[in-house]
Amino acid sequence: MKFCRNAARLLVLALISLLFQSFANADNTKGELIFGVYPYLSPNQVVEQFTPLAEHLSQALGQAVVLRSAPNFAQFIERTRAGEYDIIFTAPHMGRLAEKRDGYRPLAQSGIPILVVALVKTDSPFRTLDDLRGRRLAVGAKMSMTYQVMNQALGKSGLELGKNVSFIDTATFSNVLEAILRNEADAGATATALWDKTPAEQKARFREIYRAPPVPGFFLLAHPRGGETMVNKLKKALMGFAKTPVGKTYFDKTGQIDFRPIDAATTKRIDPFTAVFETP
Repeated sequence: MKFCRNAARLLVLALISLLFQSFANADNTKGELIFGVYPYLSPNQVVEQFTPLAEHLSQALGQAVVLRSAPNFAQFIERTRAGEYDIIFTAPHMGRLAEKRDGYRPLAQSGIPILVVALVKTDSPFRTLDDLRGRRLAVGAKMSMTYQVMNQALGKSGLELGKNVSFIDTATFSNVLEAILRNEADAGATATALWDKTPAEQKARFREIYRAPPVPGFFLLAHPRGGETMVNKLKKALMGFAKTPVGKTYFDKTGQIDFRPIDAATTKRIDPFTAVFETP
């Protein structure tokens, strides 16, 4: 029994390790499609949440779909540029960059918008963003949408991350709450998609001091090498996913509501946020 448990643990670790390895598409001789998920979650959370979607797309295409990610946002963006992913699930500003710079074809966006909240411990003296001057704010990563939304909000109070508010990079959003509890940060910012899923007993240890206006949700795109036929199959599969039993479970767990088309109004709202990638 102990051997079985150890073997299972080693298998999970091996799968997670593979998730973050770099595999150039040109070297993919197995005929698999690589589904890249940007690293906003921990490795085991990526596997748990996105395996049902990958399997659904595999059935729709009649081709194996394998999950991949990257150790950080910068490497995910670079791997996207290099064409290592056939399909990507990513933040909207990264998706817009992939479309404009790398030729990726838009497939869908999540039904739920991205809402960002700033949190402090329940007994914290801080009440508003104004109170964070000279303090430390934990965010998942500098290239994230959360970072940009928070920096924009702080700017209205004459504040800026990395200047008069210290930026604590926690690598993933999953670590933001822990950074606050360990007193590594005075406050933290995260998307409500994760915050709302936090167990009640843990949420009781925090208090919201700011909630930003919504921005468009996650983007799914396909590499142009797949061609029009694959793009159409993927769109059909994604739009119909919410109607399947597995899809209903997926959306209940992720809170993404559904997948819907990406329209011109959405991309226009996202364009200003891609500026971070154009700044040296």
